[in-house]
Amino acid sequence: MARGRHKQIRSGIIFFLVLAVLTAGTYMAWPLVTGQGGWRLPWAQEGSGRIVRIRARQAPVSLDIRTEPGRATDQALMGNVYQTLTRPDAKGRPTPGLAQNWEVSANGLLYTFHLRNDARFADGRRLTSEDALWSLHQIIDHQYQGHRDLDGLARVTNPDDATLVIGLKSPNARLLTALSGRAGIVYDRQARVNYSTRSAGSGPYQVDDWQPGTSLTLTANKSYRGPDKAAIGKVIFTYTGSPQETIKDLDQGRLDAVVDLDPATAAQAHKKPTATPSTDNVVLAFNNIATSPLSDQHMREAVRYALDREAVAKLEGGGAKALGGPLNQLSPGYDPDLQAFPFDRAQAIHRSSYYRPSFFKNGLRLVYPREFGSQVGELMRTQLKAAGIPTQVSMVDQPTFRDQVLNRRDYDMALMVMDNDEIDRFADPDSTMLFDNVDVQNSWKQVTDCTDQNTYAERLKAFARQVSDLSPSDWLYQRTPLVLTAPRLQGMPSSLLDRYLPLWNLRIQG
Repeated sequence: MARGRHKQIRSGIIFFLVLAVLTAGTYMAWPLVTGQGGWRLPWAQEGSGRIVRIRARQAPVSLDIRTEPGRATDQALMGNVYQTLTRPDAKGRPTPGLAQNWEVSANGLLYTFHLRNDARFADGRRLTSEDALWSLHQIIDHQYQGHRDLDGLARVTNPDDATLVIGLKSPNARLLTALSGRAGIVYDRQARVNYSTRSAGSGPYQVDDWQPGTSLTLTANKSYRGPDKAAIGKVIFTYTGSPQETIKDLDQGRLDAVVDLDPATAAQAHKKPTATPSTDNVVLAFNNIATSPLSDQHMREAVRYALDREAVAKLEGGGAKALGGPLNQLSPGYDPDLQAFPFDRAQAIHRSSYYRPSFFKNGLRLVYPREFGSQVGELMRTQLKAAGIPTQVSMVDQPTFRDQVLNRRDYDMALMVMDNDEIDRFADPDSTMLFDNVDVQNSWKQVTDCTDQNTYAERLKAFARQVSDLSPSDWLYQRTPLVLTAPRLQGMPSSLLDRYLPLWNLRIQG
């Protein structure tokens, strides 16, 4: 009797062990069979309980990366939530992203991309070339951010799930760089979300909570299987706090990093912040429409001579570098010998003296976002006044700036941040500057219409000089965003952090 009872117990134990093994095997195999979802053993969830808190200078106006042009949206979401076919390295050069490699035809008209087979969207669905093909069409058809970079596409095909072939009308030496930005995002074609407040990407993070103007919380994407696995389970961006509060929060461990410090916060720091290079430049955009005084080239030159770029750059509170032309040293077309229109008040007065006071109406209207601070507007007004150029200064919030400057073009001068690669906007008569010059437009076509990078760099350098000579804007300084990190935080990037902040590299010691 006892022997039979033991036999039954033993049989029961064996049954439950077999059932447990089969259940675990099914759980682990199911994602491989269906191509959806992902699994991680509890002890493999590295850093899942860790939280990193980052204070950033500027909050996104919207999370809709399809339509929102702001740099703050790029900073938080690019690479982290939304991945691109290529992605930028520390100098902004394109490297493998969702496309693990590619080939370019000898004539530069055909690009064949081979996608990673481990890419998944946040809902667990496998990312394929069909999604990439659909995304390119969506960007073009709906004129999403980056659509101008895709103007030269002739035909796009996907011969299989892992291959995307892009055919061009003419060679474009900038295509790979463009695909590391908004033009290269691969969207989830099955997603049904409100992009302005939620997310549907393929990156190592996804949006967990969004409090407009206050905070953005990202959590690790459990479906992610690629090479950029998140070591930190949650990252919280905050966007409010006085300079004193920000530094106190960092010192007392309530913040792990402060990125892109504003000058006032940098001045409160107890240690020297680190200046990091950026491909972004601060530009004084001129409105070149016929009704603006700055449609006259001599007037534009007067403004450029009147401004002391070194003094303006110092207001950033860090290592910002005054520019001598449209490009900084992270561009292949950078020319250190180009030092156009250096500060020369006598030259500025000479040019502005040609115009009667009535020419200026009530003064040139300078409009700029509040993030630059009040000092820059006052300094520029004072410098222009000393050269005989009266100026009205308006410091406004982001929504107002977007409406007045970017949408209605109701300004004479505006402070803007422009990437090196955005120099092509001066060849676009519909851009914010409304600069329409056929020679410049033809020159730009020659810049991109080449098949090797050396020729591209040479032509880009010549184009930058041509544009600078015509002065459709003034290029003030290269941004060098300042960063402070707590000792325990490791992996903060050393460049481009104002627009590309890879969170998956972050680690916490101890």
